Amino acid sequence: MKTCAIMLSLFVASIALAQSEMPAAAPQDTPIAIVNARIDQAVSGTVPIARGHVVFDKGLVVSVGEGDPASLPANCQKIDGAGLTVLPGFVNTGSMLGLVETLQVQATDDRVEFGAWRPEVRACVAVNPDSNLIPVARAGGVLTSCLFPQGGVVSGHASVMRLDGWTSEDQTILPRAGLVVQWPVSEPITAPWMDKSVEDQKRDAQKNMKEIDRFFDQAKAWADAHEADPTGTPGDLRFQNMVEVVRGREPVILTANSPGSIESAVLWAVRRGLKPVIWGGMGADQCVPLLKKHGVPVLVAGTHRLPRRSAGSIDDVYRLPARLYTEGIPFAIATGSDPSNERHLPDHAATAVAYGLPPDVALRAITRDPATIMGVGGKLGSIETGKAATLQLVSGTPLEMTCEPLVAFIDGRRVDLGNHQTRLDAKYREKYRRMGKLPPVAKPAP
Repeated sequence: MKTCAIMLSLFVASIALAQSEMPAAAPQDTPIAIVNARIDQAVSGTVPIARGHVVFDKGLVVSVGEGDPASLPANCQKIDGAGLTVLPGFVNTGSMLGLVETLQVQATDDRVEFGAWRPEVRACVAVNPDSNLIPVARAGGVLTSCLFPQGGVVSGHASVMRLDGWTSEDQTILPRAGLVVQWPVSEPITAPWMDKSVEDQKRDAQKNMKEIDRFFDQAKAWADAHEADPTGTPGDLRFQNMVEVVRGREPVILTANSPGSIESAVLWAVRRGLKPVIWGGMGADQCVPLLKKHGVPVLVAGTHRLPRRSAGSIDDVYRLPARLYTEGIPFAIATGSDPSNERHLPDHAATAVAYGLPPDVALRAITRDPATIMGVGGKLGSIETGKAATLQLVSGTPLEMTCEPLVAFIDGRRVDLGNHQTRLDAKYREKYRRMGKLPPVAKPAP
């Protein structure tokens, strides 16, 4: 009984910790102008503005440029950004933020639904808007996430979410950003832990690919029949949610992490007239002609990984983004990690810079490029007139470890960058202050 009581108390504590007490940001009610700041718009062909301004109102950027704005409304709030840099909010793809809180507690884990074939699933529906991990990600400058459902074969639809809002509906930007498919591993694994023969692995891969093909055949047949006779076609929730995919208007996101898997996934998607996006991407630099021919983007699932092949170099993963950039392959960088580490997205981009990726390209790889690949590039990802005022004011050099977000806005709403960790920091700073051992006080946010 005592053990059961302890387990129950731990369970209740974990659920309580998963509930953030921070309120959603209030809507923008006055124009805001950030002046005297360095502006990095994350737009190709532009250089950072050494001293410029960004003005936004009603959640949208209305002016960006060098020097001071020509004029400002009388009620405009001004923020002096001298010595600071304005960046777009970071965008992470392949995220599970809000889908899982505590891996050891099943009740907080909504990454996986029942069954192998579930295209009716949308990640945004399962999001916990009060997740305690959302403020942690915001504190790292991540203001938008594209959530991927997990498991099964057809996992469901990815959703693009803003990291602020009272409900999951408030947070949802695009509920269907792509259908996630777990593509079979086409190259046999010879690791010591593998208990299947090479022949059995090949046989299983072929069987799984045929099952995927059959399912998409059924979905296309239903879409064709429904288009020909909408009233006479029996309803099917699964296939209704695949119409845009089989018509090639919504991406199919294929999980693939080896050259063979990437090639087979792309060839399968092209043969069916689909719009493929590769998630994972290890070995993509060995598939350049195929990817370039069909314009297939690659979502690199983190640079802080080890090579999957014993014959590979230890820095293959670190250099992958630079190789894709050199070859002209569209790509974006993600963390590929659990939601508690989403805040480290700029560190993954910085690693790619250390191994040959130009810094401006690396910044776009975690802002504009993921937004474009996931279908929301016209709304956010860069600082341009008419786009959402989802941006941050940071200290230090962008992508450096010392770079710290001081102020952040999502759709023009100033969001709280505090979290459970910052409150603990304040608590123990106060402890040492009372002991006469006060640490240096951090510079207050503008």
